[in-house]
Amino acid sequence: MGAFSKSAKVCFEILNELYTAVGAGVLGMAVLLQHGFRSHQTVKCLSVVGITAASLVFVFSRDKPKITANKKKVVMITGCDSGLGFSFAQHAAECGFTVIATFLSLDSKGSKEIKRLYGGYIIQIQLDVTDSTSIQNAVQTMEHYFSKNPGYSLHALVNNAGVMVFGEFEWQTEKLIKRQIDVNLLGTFKLTNAFAYLLRQHKARLVTISSHCALANLPGLTVYGATKAALMSWNDGIRIEMAKYGVQVVTFIPGSFTTESNIMSRQLQNVQDMHDNFTEEQHRFYSEYFKRYNIYLSFLTPPSEPQKIQDENLYKTFENALLDEQPSWLYKHEPWRYTFYHILFKYSPVPLRDYFITKFMQMPEYKPAISMEEDFEEISD
Repeated sequence: MGAFSKSAKVCFEILNELYTAVGAGVLGMAVLLQHGFRSHQTVKCLSVVGITAASLVFVFSRDKPKITANKKKVVMITGCDSGLGFSFAQHAAECGFTVIATFLSLDSKGSKEIKRLYGGYIIQIQLDVTDSTSIQNAVQTMEHYFSKNPGYSLHALVNNAGVMVFGEFEWQTEKLIKRQIDVNLLGTFKLTNAFAYLLRQHKARLVTISSHCALANLPGLTVYGATKAALMSWNDGIRIEMAKYGVQVVTFIPGSFTTESNIMSRQLQNVQDMHDNFTEEQHRFYSEYFKRYNIYLSFLTPPSEPQKIQDENLYKTFENALLDEQPSWLYKHEPWRYTFYHILFKYSPVPLRDYFITKFMQMPEYKPAISMEEDFEEISD
């Protein structure tokens, strides 16, 4: 082999290792170091790892160019009755956007509170994402708004509306399963489909709120997690479809704010619905376990009044999703505990993964029933 061929081979090997290390991140660097020690190419591998580390630090530490928020940029956010939507609508307005917040009911506590705090600075419209007529009314409202405000443009549509039912899959009735699919998945599909032409016309941004349950489906949240995983998969496809039209598609995964929203506001009714639809065999089999399970969940009570989430890092991540000139495909806000556990979930063998998920959830342990079903009224009290 000639000197040129040898040099070309070495360059190719280095570039290949750089590509592997950068793509695989910390894991790739660890593999390369191990390979270097075993093959006695320590200096070369250390050089590659050094360049990789420097590249990763540069990529993740540099600030991305930002868009400036102003009142002529309109952000529409669904599901603002409580929780994330209630909080994001306020924060987007405080950033300087014109915000159009949608509410399942304009008589909800969240709608009234935002009106009290912001008056007409946050525009409110009624929207039920499961109702095609309601969606068309929202589209017409937006069309009318832009016709009356030339120079204004749709900057982002934030798909946030969602519902969650906590309970093992066998317990959930067809109605409860359908509700989660209709709101979380089909509702998002229908709304985005109706607004697609406005997204194209304004070269707007589509931000879809998913969940950590999409990354690792959790026991008790299997239907909810499935809908959120489906949204992530859908976003991957629509991102490519819409890119050629100038529409940027983003997935946003927030942390857990169950106790600060009304996403579980119907949990007690849902539990009653599950219990009422049990067969005699299920009553006998689950009796004491079903009671302990739902008494445990009863401590996850939603706030009596809507409240803005207090989490500066959450809002910073949301701002980046709205304002990064070239947005990432995924924005995640999570405490270190979530990061640690999800790494374990992703890379552990399945039996170990299942063990870690069980520990993460910390739900009551199942014990075979030793007596007939006890009185269920205690849960409802």
